[in-house]
Amino acid sequence: MRAIAEFSMRSRVRAVLLTMVGIPLISPAVLALVGLRRGSSDGLFVLAWAVLPVVAAAGAGYMSPLMSGLAITHFVGVLAGALVLRATRAWSWALIALAVATSLGILLTSQISGGILSSLLEAASEATAGADSEQLSRVFNSEAQATGYLSWVSVISATLALVLGRWWQAMLYNPGGLQQEIHNLRMPLPIAAVGMLLWIFCLVSEHYVFWGAVVAFPMLVAGIGLIHWMVAQKGWGRGPLIALYVMLVIAALPLAGFLCGLALIDSWIDIRARTGNKA
Repeated sequence: MRAIAEFSMRSRVRAVLLTMVGIPLISPAVLALVGLRRGSSDGLFVLAWAVLPVVAAAGAGYMSPLMSGLAITHFVGVLAGALVLRATRAWSWALIALAVATSLGILLTSQISGGILSSLLEAASEATAGADSEQLSRVFNSEAQATGYLSWVSVISATLALVLGRWWQAMLYNPGGLQQEIHNLRMPLPIAAVGMLLWIFCLVSEHYVFWGAVVAFPMLVAGIGLIHWMVAQKGWGRGPLIALYVMLVIAALPLAGFLCGLALIDSWIDIRARTGNKA
């Protein structure tokens, strides 16, 4: 991993090559690293070259509007998060910017492709002679559900790429910097309160459940960051963190609710500061 980061930082051409090959997670993480380290000028330059093969493939008919839109959205969301993180040095605003940029990209893709749900159903029907198409239509019964789901998945994948890019930057130039930032991640109270209310509203609406997950995602990450800080303060090792991520897979919704509530409380009373004062 270090070799990839060092290679991409030696010149813009090398960074462009790594992003143009389209390696999942690695290519967008390289774009994030360029944006974090060198700013918007180099970041936009690399982004333009990264999406060039996607645009060319879509124009030639080798790539559907849905797939090309998803690919471009992914790169744009990662770079948006990286540039905001570079400018503000705050993961809270970086996550918000990433989620907004990615969601807008998915909505634009929906308009360009003629509807994400219909595109997914068509692709499933062509691939499996209609078998998976019927099953997919039972899972997603509205366009809002389909766009919300793809937005949620895209936000998660873009965040992972941004974290990897920031990890590379810390490894090369600021060892331990990423850990400190995650431990100090705390959402502004107005954002946390509005996010919690919107998430609860979306949970009771069948068509906007996944959009609620998108809204709550920055708070979820803030809650995870607070748990990381607690574990580090107590010296509990990696065991509790492994259990946390396993439980996020097994019981995602209840644990997500707990983590978002924890993030909201932290935004209100600042748990780290209160713990420090008592110590």
